[in-house]
Amino acid sequence: MSVRRIPILTRSETTSVHPDDVLYAESRLRLILLRTRQRQYRYYGKLDDLMRFLGNSFYRCHVSWIINLNEIVSIKGNAIHMSDGKVILLGRNKFQAARRIYIRYLLGDTGDPS
Repeated sequence: MSVRRIPILTRSETTSVHPDDVLYAESRLRLILLRTRQRQYRYYGKLDDLMRFLGNSFYRCHVSWIINLNEIVSIKGNAIHMSDGKVILLGRNKFQAARRIYIRYLLGDTGDPS
């Protein structure tokens, strides 16, 4: 089975990204900031649409954030520390859920991460 690439369409560029290269994505209004190992892409879209291209190693930890569970360094307090140094803050009540999903992922549970 081939992995679907994520289409990126901006005013000046049309390209695609392999899901394994994605570190995280942030939504600011309708603008998606997609951070990969190589660079950051900025394009208009919805995180719900982006989730269709991502597999079980991705988790929507916040209404505005999708993270690649492979790229988590640690979860401390109300923050997720990513491999590139980015710190993503969690809501006050999200720590336990994020930690549970991350532990399940690390233990190899391949079910839906929600």
